[in-house]
Amino acid sequence: MPSLHAEPQSRLSLPQSAGPQAMLPPSCALSALSALSPALARVFDDSARSVAAQVEACLADADALLALLPEAARAGSPDGYTRHLVYADPMARFSAMLLVWRPGQASPVHGHRTWCAYRVLQGTLYERHYRWDEAARVARPSGGVMREPGTVFSAPAGLGHIHSLGHPAGGMDQRDGGASDIAISLHLYGVEAAQIATGVNLLVAAG
Repeated sequence: MPSLHAEPQSRLSLPQSAGPQAMLPPSCALSALSALSPALARVFDDSARSVAAQVEACLADADALLALLPEAARAGSPDGYTRHLVYADPMARFSAMLLVWRPGQASPVHGHRTWCAYRVLQGTLYERHYRWDEAARVARPSGGVMREPGTVFSAPAGLGHIHSLGHPAGGMDQRDGGASDIAISLHLYGVEAAQIATGVNLLVAAG
């Protein structure tokens, strides 16, 4: 595996021959960058959808993916949903985790610091959607959808897709954490394993 090293800090140099008259006025530069934003958003959205398509095509065998976890880990925890690293790309491009949910357990409301994709392997999850209210700086509820086994979904980085994912409670015997009570999902994140704790979820206030 190739050795990865931190890139040495570079020194920023500006062209000496360009006087102030050669520079764009700050307002023009900001307008250009602002115009770039929706174009890049479309690129990022397309990229996230491509990742989901690859997950669906290459990772179709749910039983083989579930077998990556020992039986005891597939029972989950009464203290909250659990996350298990099952693959780290040797080039540090992405990581894969299996998340185990008991009924009533859910993630906090969050956007994303990187692209992500998930596939439901077992059980049913509920994805609650939110829209970002820039003026109030809070996420507003905007519906939700049930995610059945086999569902694949992806989201780009940013606040364009804010959600909370969880295993809905009710209608099942939740006392023993039996297999019929458990939901398990595969999640891919565009960060190396060491950055999963801080480099994935962009937590936001909901209101």
